[in-house]
Amino acid sequence: MAYDSPMADTWREHIKKTAAWTIRALLVALVTAPAITLLAAMIAFASRIRHTHPWIILLIPFGAVATTYLFSVLGPHLQQGSLRIMSLISKSEAEMDGSGAVSFTTDVASQERPISTRLAPLLLVTTFITHLVGASGGKEGVGVQVGSSLASYIGEAESRLRHRTFPLHHQGVYLISGAAAGFAALFNAPVAGVLFGLQFSNPRVNRIDAFFPALVAAYSATMLSQAMHIPIIETVAPETLPFTAHTLLILLLVAILFGLLSRLFCTLIYQVRHLTARLTDNVYLRTLFTSTLLLGASLAIYLAVGSFEFNGLSTHLIKEAGLGSAHPLAPLFKFVLTILTIASGFIGGEVVPVLVIGSTSGALLASLLGSPAATLSMMGAMGMLSGATKLPLACFALGLELYGFSNPSLLFFVCAVSYFISGPASIYRPHQ
Repeated sequence: MAYDSPMADTWREHIKKTAAWTIRALLVALVTAPAITLLAAMIAFASRIRHTHPWIILLIPFGAVATTYLFSVLGPHLQQGSLRIMSLISKSEAEMDGSGAVSFTTDVASQERPISTRLAPLLLVTTFITHLVGASGGKEGVGVQVGSSLASYIGEAESRLRHRTFPLHHQGVYLISGAAAGFAALFNAPVAGVLFGLQFSNPRVNRIDAFFPALVAAYSATMLSQAMHIPIIETVAPETLPFTAHTLLILLLVAILFGLLSRLFCTLIYQVRHLTARLTDNVYLRTLFTSTLLLGASLAIYLAVGSFEFNGLSTHLIKEAGLGSAHPLAPLFKFVLTILTIASGFIGGEVVPVLVIGSTSGALLASLLGSPAATLSMMGAMGMLSGATKLPLACFALGLELYGFSNPSLLFFVCAVSYFISGPASIYRPHQ
């Protein structure tokens, strides 16, 4: 609640500030939930068009170049807005390159500039393009930035109405609340939304101050998105495993494997970007090159399996993994397509693709180990996500909210070990 001296505040002042931030958080939820519902509807519409007209997959290079062009032309203010969002809710400073992809820097000068009101609409449009042409993108990255940018608009409006400056601390609380609301609404996971926002917060923002607004925003946005019937990820309830030494040894192996897999995933993201950057300084040529590789990989997979089901969100694979019916090469296919999608500068996010890779890999391990597919699918999804995001508590909560509460102690064990094994690399931070 943005206290200068909490111990010195009177109880009346405490109530006043709590009420003020409750109203602010409710406003954040009221504008974020419809935007997230719109985002989900746009993704679903784009996916239906692509499924009806599969030839649209041939437009992958065009979609990548168009995304790069939009961010380059509408660029500076939008890129600086994303810099400001990422720098205030992350542990590192961030900026966006010409393709719209997030990179990291120590330049903080742009934090003084306001976030453009065009940022949220552009993110929605470019995400629509991503899923229309069949790039292997997610939705949570856009959801978080849309929620944060809308929250920032509310904060800026409040400052103008009160004829006051917009303090950096207030900005951070608003942005974290928006991020929590966006993540929670997308996944129907308010606890994970709160923990995501708080774990992902900059040390300059007091997490105690941000906790209650994030809580109100996340729970309110979740209820609103449910009322608007936002589609959610379908999962299979996992079987309960006995808490024995044998179970822990199996899950230790699983966690180590997924920690290493997430480390490989994060490392390859930056390696591919680095290699393509060395090819040419022209961002359009780089985008065209990587997106052409993405198209080639998509067509090769289609020739192998007769389907484009690994393009786009592919969330149906999470349910198939839980049922033990996912294609045995699904993890490899999704891994390759996602790396090339990120390298091509498509907008969306990495969380959903990582969940797909992890869940299908877990199901594959289950068939080899003779373990329940639904349970190892959950462990794989959350273990890999924990290693890739470096947000183990948020991933633990997300696993419980998506899959149920049958294995909380074992799920925490897998998330923790995967986080430790994965090393410093993250989808939100560069490889060290």
